[in-house]
Amino acid sequence: MANNKINIKHNYDKDADVLYVNFGVDQEPTFIENVDDFLLIEIGWFSKLPKGFRILGPKYHNLKSLNVSIVRQIKKQVRQLMEERRKAIKEQEPLFTSFCEALPNILTTARL
Repeated sequence: MANNKINIKHNYDKDADVLYVNFGVDQEPTFIENVDDFLLIEIGWFSKLPKGFRILGPKYHNLKSLNVSIVRQIKKQVRQLMEERRKAIKEQEPLFTSFCEALPNILTTARL
């Protein structure tokens, strides 16, 4: 049975008042997707999968814990990004299949 637990790391930057939460073990570069002025989601540059999130101003907003509405918003946004990625992968499948079928001919004509 596979271990489905992920490695979750978090760090709070007191000076910037930003809570960083990262999950996964890879070191893939990320870019930021702004959800609103409070929540940012980190997306893998190559995989386009969620890799973490940032909460801006948790001390300013007097957050002692992630309340239900914030957790719900994070789950919704991450799930939406994952669904978009699944859709993109499914759309790319015919192109990948065509590439695999053409690969022998490409290798033959490339005269490696």
